Amino acid sequence: MDSELVFKIILIVEFSIFSIIRIRSQRSASKAGYRTVIEESKKYSVFLALFICYEIFTLFLYLLSPVSLTWATVSMPPALRWLGVAVGIMALALFVWVHHYLGKNFSTSLKIKDNHTLVVTGPYRWVRHPMYTAFCLLHVAVFFLSANWFIGLTWSIGLAIIIALRIKREEAMMVQIFGEHYSVYMKRTGRFIPTLKRTT
Repeated sequence: MDSELVFKIILIVEFSIFSIIRIRSQRSASKAGYRTVIEESKKYSVFLALFICYEIFTLFLYLLSPVSLTWATVSMPPALRWLGVAVGIMALALFVWVHHYLGKNFSTSLKIKDNHTLVVTGPYRWVRHPMYTAFCLLHVAVFFLSANWFIGLTWSIGLAIIIALRIKREEAMMVQIFGEHYSVYMKRTGRFIPTLKRTT
């Protein structure tokens, strides 16, 4: 089988698994019926939706009409492409871990629910935003798997903008709801990667 086809199949599989994880978690959280107390501005939700649509469009363009993106192809040794496979698996494992501990707190949009709990176990013991870490890993995987600098660059820029727009507002929401507990939690954890501070 052609190696390029192999990497495309792996990319499809990894994104399919990611989508299943998100959809199942969203349905589970929705069934809980918790009332929203605080929610982000609609304009940020619209920007996120547009970015997701852009990613889906360019992904399908790469998969179904590769000729249209050959101008952005990067020559990569097979080892880097397989590194993308490994990073993608790491991202999916982290997504599963994060969603397991988030449980009914999960939401695709930035909101606080009336029964929202402060999760400080699992990956949240060391990192405040492991979901964003998983997204970053997934985008790195996509770049290596696609070997396309246009997809890698534009997806990464879009993700960076979304994280930059959300991160401070998200933490401000958590401080507003959980007060000193979250402030203390912030001091002993890293935003995206663990720190050397004590986690006990």
